[in-house]
Amino acid sequence: MRTPLGWLTALLLILGLAGCATPPLTPAPGPEVTPRAAVLDALPTAEQVWGGVIVRVENLPDRTRLEVVSYPLRNQEPLTGRMTDGRFLLEVPGFLDPVDHRTGRRITARGLVERTEAGRIGEVDYVFPVLVASEVHLWPETPVGQRDTGRVRFGIGIGIGL
Repeated sequence: MRTPLGWLTALLLILGLAGCATPPLTPAPGPEVTPRAAVLDALPTAEQVWGGVIVRVENLPDRTRLEVVSYPLRNQEPLTGRMTDGRFLLEVPGFLDPVDHRTGRRITARGLVERTEAGRIGEVDYVFPVLVASEVHLWPETPVGQRDTGRVRFGIGIGIGL
């Protein structure tokens, strides 16, 4: 690979693969903490990037509150085929239309975990960590049966889904 064409090919391949892994939000600077660990251990002081599936939307006068079932992330996309990481409340300043941000949509957000709030899931008491968003990404809807399953995918470059 000592020819200029070989170097150019290698450079284009590296740039192409790097472009495939670009997350939609600014990465969080600190250690990652799951919503479940935030409640059991201690609230993280650094910003977090959490994501999952919306289960409830509530529009308040100055913000929108979403209840989200948390899932592990890969490139910040929720891996809905995996076990959940608990639930969290996501507060976003302003109005989010519940038609777009409806139950079942996948979402990822970056922000500070400011507090916990007591609530209920059905008849069970639950403590929710509250993430106040500085950035939000709503993922495109995927047809049923085509959610992430951790398979190897092929595209521009080769990626291995774990």
